[in-house]
Amino acid sequence: MKTKTIGTLKILIVEDDLLSRLSLKSRLDFRGEVREASSKEEAISLIGNNQFDLAFVDLDLESQLAGLDIVALLNDKKTYTVVLSGRVDERVIENAYHLGCRDYLAKPFTKTSLELVFKKYFSAINKNKTLQELKDIFLTDDASLVKELEIIDQALLGQRPIFISGESGTGKTFLAKFIHQLSERVLGKKSAFVHLNCAEISESLIESELFGYEKGAFTGAQRSKKGMLELADGGILFLDEIATMPISIQKKLLKAIEEKSFFPLGSEKSIHSDFRLISATCEDLKTKIEKGEFRADFFFRIEGFNVTLKSLRARKEDLNKLIQFFIKKGERLIVFDSSAKLIMSEYSWPGNVRELERTIEVLQTRDRGIVTAEDLQPLLSKGPPAKVKFDLEEVKRLGLKSYIENLETNILKIALETNEDKVRKTLSDLKISNNSFYRILDKLKARESGRA
Repeated sequence: MKTKTIGTLKILIVEDDLLSRLSLKSRLDFRGEVREASSKEEAISLIGNNQFDLAFVDLDLESQLAGLDIVALLNDKKTYTVVLSGRVDERVIENAYHLGCRDYLAKPFTKTSLELVFKKYFSAINKNKTLQELKDIFLTDDASLVKELEIIDQALLGQRPIFISGESGTGKTFLAKFIHQLSERVLGKKSAFVHLNCAEISESLIESELFGYEKGAFTGAQRSKKGMLELADGGILFLDEIATMPISIQKKLLKAIEEKSFFPLGSEKSIHSDFRLISATCEDLKTKIEKGEFRADFFFRIEGFNVTLKSLRARKEDLNKLIQFFIKKGERLIVFDSSAKLIMSEYSWPGNVRELERTIEVLQTRDRGIVTAEDLQPLLSKGPPAKVKFDLEEVKRLGLKSYIENLETNILKIALETNEDKVRKTLSDLKISNNSFYRILDKLKARESGRA
């Protein structure tokens, strides 16, 4: 089936009231070719000579409930039919559905109710295509992953938040962007996609980035700036690595999500923004809640349609398909000998699909066209980390709490040295929040200054 997109639909309006007909037509013109009928006879003629994708039918035309005959006729032609009526009698509504209408809207209807009609229409005609597209972009036939992806089709019908979890490199950002594309197709118009990686911005800046600020709100605010919440109005706000968001910001953002309004820093004027939230994390938020590092009420607000993306090692049957895709994506074709294929299949791929893509990109730059085991060894990590060794006598001497605190500070010190004191990279590598980072850093500084 050919996918219906913006401007390709054939729509029929059957409405005897001129003002109502013109008003509806003005809302539908950008979606495709709109034809009008002001009577039952005119509608029958148009339906007989044309095939319509959607039809909006008033029940009371020149005679009471004459529109029901139009509904039945459109049902025979498999047109997605929406009844528009001031009648709220249950028997009338039931009859309209029995005759084949797909939606029944009470007059006066709203812009939101019309948008929901188009969401349901596109979902109905593109359901199989949408799932196939998701399978194609993830290059998967894994049954459990496909089941997770099926949730996306349901999610497109509403505005509830979407929560994506999965290890780093499994495609969370990729999926969020694809959901945005699907949303634009359903809505029939372009919309904003605003992306913030919470792990890449300091706690002192994240509030102003999200909520915006007025000129003079703080030192350095030389001009007013719109925040990401405002920029996402009518579209999607994607908060990646949301587990690293400071608790103080979670509380303020919770209120903004619930009320769809907020105050920029330094402003007394409330800003309204009707955005849809997609959030993602590679961490276990329930564990962070138990530790007091994440608000339970914020978690319940950001979840809604929950999707978990499997690690690559858990979908090994997709591995060869992914390898061939990334090889063909590059400009130079390469092949793997039997020893290299064995290593690729047995490797755990801790960096998931992202690591696989990077590995193949590097191999394609080498002068060897046939990849061997020797070529792979320096590129792949040395397998799963060794078990942590500890000194039980030292634990007894210091106590478990002090021993763990020392271990934390040692790990943080090594990570900072490895990352050349880059805070955001260290936060991302260790998968810890800003609060945890600075808590451990304070202990490290105290220890090195001799205060602890």
